[in-house]
Amino acid sequence: MNIIGLWMSQDLVVKILIIAFIIATIIILEKSYQLLMARRAIKRLDDEQNTSVYNDVLVKVRSFESHSEALFNANVGVQLERIDLHLERYIGILGLIAVLSPMLGLIGTFLGVWHVFEGVGNFGLNDAAVIARGIKEVLIDTMAGLIVAVYATIFYKLFELWARKLSIDFEESLYEIIRSHDATTPTKSH
Repeated sequence: MNIIGLWMSQDLVVKILIIAFIIATIIILEKSYQLLMARRAIKRLDDEQNTSVYNDVLVKVRSFESHSEALFNANVGVQLERIDLHLERYIGILGLIAVLSPMLGLIGTFLGVWHVFEGVGNFGLNDAAVIARGIKEVLIDTMAGLIVAVYATIFYKLFELWARKLSIDFEESLYEIIRSHDATTPTKSH
């Protein structure tokens, strides 16, 4: 059975889980592209043709005017936090989908069990089709919740680690460029 068939034949819980799966897939595609572009931009840091947010941070750090080392370090910290937020954008939504999907599947499970008991109450134990439909609903809802949760969790953790590594790579590159810039800048005499 394909997704369209599931959409047409299943309850509201499965439809919500299908929407969650589609949203997770869109986020995964966008996040993969964004992190690949981030890796490329960080490798080309300090390139004049690099117009990424990473090069903007480098420019802001270099152009920060202060005679206080503490203020300069605070500015660098703020800029690094900006990069972390940029790299982690939408990852939290994947985490939310990963957490809520099994709960939605469990709600569907309860609804399916309710339908089983409702069918048994209305038709007795003589109609096996009523019981089978309810059990099928229970299994599909539970399975759909778990599939979406596992899918979202895998990419949530993968992107979390990848974003953290890129953040560290950027920080190392930034400090290396600052050190090399400071080493080549003549000191001012008063």
